[in-house]
Amino acid sequence: MCLAPKILPEADSDIDTYSNYIAERNLSASWRFADAVDATIQMLLRNPELGERVRSDPTGQIRYRTISGFKNYPIFYRRMDSVLEIIRVLHGAQDYDGFFD
Repeated sequence: MCLAPKILPEADSDIDTYSNYIAERNLSASWRFADAVDATIQMLLRNPELGERVRSDPTGQIRYRTISGFKNYPIFYRRMDSVLEIIRVLHGAQDYDGFFD
């Protein structure tokens, strides 16, 4: 079964924020970041079980996987029937446990 991606507004905003931050320092790295986000989402659409479960998620449905080539930026997602819902993209230094309580 093919999953359809659904990027929530918070995740879309996260991606824009980090892309702009990276672009201020290195424009070509920002383009690589955008491509890596797309590639990672495509990989997760094919195999959503790749990510690790978020321990603080009481439902046990939320997983994360770092963006390929950008190990400090995990994508948080969950599978909802035939949809892969992209919840957030955060920097690894953030305390993300509170996001999913």
